[in-house]
Amino acid sequence: MSKQRKYRFSALPLRENSEKTLYEEREYGITHLPFEVELRLCNAIRRGDSEEIREIADATLSQTISAGHLSDNELLQTKYWCVTVIATAIHYAILGGLDETDAYNLSDSYIRDIDAMKEPDACIDYLRNKAFELVKAVNSAKNKLSVSPSIRQALHYIHVHLHERITLEKLASETGLSRDYFCELFLKETGSTPHSYITEEKMKEAERLLEEGLCAREVAYILSYSSQSHFTEVFKKRFGVTPSKYHSRRVSDIH
Repeated sequence: MSKQRKYRFSALPLRENSEKTLYEEREYGITHLPFEVELRLCNAIRRGDSEEIREIADATLSQTISAGHLSDNELLQTKYWCVTVIATAIHYAILGGLDETDAYNLSDSYIRDIDAMKEPDACIDYLRNKAFELVKAVNSAKNKLSVSPSIRQALHYIHVHLHERITLEKLASETGLSRDYFCELFLKETGSTPHSYITEEKMKEAERLLEEGLCAREVAYILSYSSQSHFTEVFKKRFGVTPSKYHSRRVSDIH
């Protein structure tokens, strides 16, 4: 007995004759996801509109989801469809202001996760949840876009070179501003000093790397801290626990 599916998914009939396929689609009313719905979804992602995403997702998933015939295997059919949705959504997220590097990293991560799924319904649940994550990322990017081009350039440089040692002199040079004026402008537009911002971003990355299973020594090296002890001091000040203890807790939670 086949497992009861949470979502209804229908693949269009596979026909070599495109005219026959079109006839059957018209005859039986089975079509791809309407372009209007897809466009609404993509524009909602571009705007960072989570409520619109929720409304579209609820309405779409309550009905039969129709897609082209991508595979004879039900799980692969769902996975391939999810990948096409991800590719389109990422494109519109970039149009909404999400940094290209961030966007494509998210895309790669989403597709890897989908590839590892064992059930069709799990793929669709995952896709729905990640739509809200993507909208959140777009909104965060929009906030960064509200700053001046010089500071936006600095933020992008920090993002790309986060694993390196980043100096004020280098940031000022990248933006074409004097060191003092750059620091003043950065604080005014972001509410944070360059040093504090870089430290916060490095700590977020450190947390992610520790959760992936890397040890404190490895993370300190990757993030270009002068020593493990310095990294430990900064991490403990931010999270209230040493990176080694954080790593141990993470490993313990997994096992």
